[in-house]
Amino acid sequence: MSAGEFKPRYLMLNEQGEVTVATLRISLLSEDINLEQFGHELFALVEQAGCRKLVVNLKEVQMVTSAGLGKMIALHRKMHRHDGVVAFCHVQPAVEEVLRTSRLITYLTVRPDIAGAVAALQS
Repeated sequence: MSAGEFKPRYLMLNEQGEVTVATLRISLLSEDINLEQFGHELFALVEQAGCRKLVVNLKEVQMVTSAGLGKMIALHRKMHRHDGVVAFCHVQPAVEEVLRTSRLITYLTVRPDIAGAVAALQS
C-alpha cells in the first residue's frame, strides 16, 4: 500500500516529492478521540505505506494530553527504527508550551511551517 492509497480518518495526506505531509484533522490530541485509531493511522504510514520522510502538520491541534504526546514520541521512535525521519510543524502556542514543559521541543524536530519541516527532512 502506498501513502496515496491510504485513506485515514484523522489525517489528510499530501505528497511533496519524497516527503509525506500528514495534516491532523482534529483539534485535541487526547483520550476524547480514539487515540488507538489515530496511532494506528500514523504507524500504518510507516509500516504499511513505507513512508520514510513524514511531516506532521499540527495546525488544527489546540491541545495535547500526555497520551497524545505518547503517540508523537512513539511515531518519532518508529520512524527512526525504520530509518525514517519525522518533523512536526505549525505547532500552536498551547501545544508548544506542553512540548517545552515536557522538554520534548528539543527531542522532536519542530519547525514553524511545512516548508521548514520539509527542508529539515531533506538535509
